[in-house]
Amino acid sequence: MRLPFKEDDYFANELNRAFGIVKDAYLSSIRPQLEARKIGAMLGDGSVIQVDSFEPQKVSEFYQQLIFSIKSWVTTGISRSKTEDLHRIYCQFAKQVGKYKLLGYFGIQYHAFPYYRVDKRVIEIQRELARLADEAEHAFISMAATGNSIIQKELKSIGLTEMGFQELLEKLFEDQALTADLQGKVSAVERDFPEFQEMNNKKEQMLAELNGLLMELCQVSPVLIDHNKLMQGEEGVTTFFDIERVKNQKTNETDSYINTRRISKEFTNQVVGMFIEVAESLQAVGNRIK
Repeated sequence: MRLPFKEDDYFANELNRAFGIVKDAYLSSIRPQLEARKIGAMLGDGSVIQVDSFEPQKVSEFYQQLIFSIKSWVTTGISRSKTEDLHRIYCQFAKQVGKYKLLGYFGIQYHAFPYYRVDKRVIEIQRELARLADEAEHAFISMAATGNSIIQKELKSIGLTEMGFQELLEKLFEDQALTADLQGKVSAVERDFPEFQEMNNKKEQMLAELNGLLMELCQVSPVLIDHNKLMQGEEGVTTFFDIERVKNQKTNETDSYINTRRISKEFTNQVVGMFIEVAESLQAVGNRIK
């Protein structure tokens, strides 16, 4: 079962209250790590703008400190995932208390967008690429004309020039040896135009250099979002906790359904105390790395 519970009993009410304390502590302690600063960036057209960006590394450091602080919980460490420009950084915790298991999640979801660094070399490369594109177009036209001429002569020599287009395609499809021979002759044309390959190599080098001038700037909304909004791709800070009943200790089989009305006050207070400890650890970590 996932907090907050909808039931209205002692266990549900007390854990909902404790979970609220954890959420507040989490948001207040991680919010400084999400503080954005203005960074100069260049667009593809060469214009320079100021972009708000935070540093994901600070969030990772926050989670690392949190892992050290709540050592009584088992953790999977810090994880990262991304889908296109949508990124996540998160850590998960687990703790068994009697015949129940507590599972916790702390994470953020943010967008990362590519921009160029403010560097005049970006403009220089783009101009060189444009010039190369023009030169390559002219070289390709000459190369294509030469290739077409060779194919026409070859087809004429074997008496295929009078064929219709569809008939010729069928012939080439059926005669693989002829197709391979024509392809070989056309490929040989490329050796007569070494400048075309040189221009292509130069283009690849410049594109690699241009990619090296890219940087990712990260944007996040420093607000709490629930699991549903996380799945819908919204930016924000999220935490959720599940509690499960362990059905089999050996196989670690669990049951997500819990009858909250049957849980004792003693056990309730024990679990609430663990939540309070987590909230205190969050606050301590937040104070330590401000």
